[in-house]
Amino acid sequence: MPPIFTGEKTDQGEKAIITGKIINLDVYPHVKKLEIKLLDFYGNETTHTSPLTEDGMFRFEIYPITTREISFVPVEDRIVIAPGDSLYIEKDFRNISHTVFGGTTAELNKHINAFRNQYLGRYSQPYELLFSDYRAETNKQYNETLQKLATFQQKHNTPETFNTWAKKQVALDYYQALFTYPYQHAIRTKKELTREEREKYYDFVKEFEKEVDNSMMMADYIGTVSLFSRYKVEESNPELFKKENANMSWDGMLEKMKSSSENNYLSQLASAIFVSNFYLTAHKTDWIDSNRVMINKTITDPFLRTTLNNQYNQVKAYNANPRVYSDAVLGRNAIELHGSGSLITDSANIVKHILDSNPGKVVYVDIGATWCRPCMRQIPYSKTLHEELADKPIVFVYLWLDSETERGKNIIASLDLPGIHIALTDKEWQDIVKRFNTGSSVPYFLLFDKCGVMVDFGNHILPSLPETKVAIEKLLEK
Repeated sequence: MPPIFTGEKTDQGEKAIITGKIINLDVYPHVKKLEIKLLDFYGNETTHTSPLTEDGMFRFEIYPITTREISFVPVEDRIVIAPGDSLYIEKDFRNISHTVFGGTTAELNKHINAFRNQYLGRYSQPYELLFSDYRAETNKQYNETLQKLATFQQKHNTPETFNTWAKKQVALDYYQALFTYPYQHAIRTKKELTREEREKYYDFVKEFEKEVDNSMMMADYIGTVSLFSRYKVEESNPELFKKENANMSWDGMLEKMKSSSENNYLSQLASAIFVSNFYLTAHKTDWIDSNRVMINKTITDPFLRTTLNNQYNQVKAYNANPRVYSDAVLGRNAIELHGSGSLITDSANIVKHILDSNPGKVVYVDIGATWCRPCMRQIPYSKTLHEELADKPIVFVYLWLDSETERGKNIIASLDLPGIHIALTDKEWQDIVKRFNTGSSVPYFLLFDKCGVMVDFGNHILPSLPETKVAIEKLLEK
């Protein structure tokens, strides 16, 4: 069993090798390198990069730890790889729908590619529907998809590994649509399901629990299990996620995850995602250091343990020296990486421009949108924080996704909120998503010290939390 939270590297197992060639590279001459992304937990990715040679060749050596899905955009949306595998991929940029596969997992990935070319997995039923109608429409589409899958399997005589992958993928798309409905329905109609309606609607959960196992780590496990976890917590504390300062302790939340399912792997996965999302993503390791024994007993799956341990080590390294990571994401280390001839000319790097314009000041960046209810709920707290620190060397910056719309302009003007307000262009928003790994979620916050070093980032440094003010005051005292 690999160690967990030791501060040491764990045994990653056998490596897998992915090689290949891009044909007609001149179609996209700006593509100089390729990236493979291994999704660990929500919003946390391990990225591997390979340069492209002049004749389009590439090579990756990765440690997948277990059989798992990985993202290889723009070559392939998803491929499946396992420890010890070798995979050859040949892609023609003039015919991107066609891919040639070779190696030990060629047959599996060939069928995944063919199936994904005709299956999108999207459920587009309106969230305004009554819960019974939404369930009926979603069930109908799911059954139709299963029939199409059966036809595909029969026609192509698919291998068992593909059948395992496809069954999981189709089911995860279906259950993710079901878990998403109650929250989206409440947003669009301003009406939440009653207790009786929730009991009827969520009767699919027992079936979902049967779909999750450790035979193959699916990328969509993370988002779907996160929604499952939220449902489980709301069962016992319906008001929890409506409050700015949650009533349930983090210890209580973890206990809830540990007992969330009779499916032991699902409860371990829910626990691991919780530890990652609420502690490691928030760069907090003290609680973890104090509870290693309990976490060791709770999470025993080798993949989950190794992945958490890797993330823990990354957070430890960041906390010890945030400047290294900060300089990297802001592009301040271009000369060290690319030589003295490098030149930062990316106009979309809006955060760096803000920092350069406010030297010697603490900078607190709030990224949000007027259509985002959690964002708008934070505004009164942000205003209070601004007022309490008004005479201090701190700059409050608000980056808005929708302030160019007439509706957005009117709402922002009505807030009477001091600070710097900037309307993000699409290019600037995409730069922020990639640079700071925000995913697509807002609100998201960045905190910089007087030297322009990013000392914290994420959706955990909310204005409503007393810890945020304490953290800012510590930076102001330095």
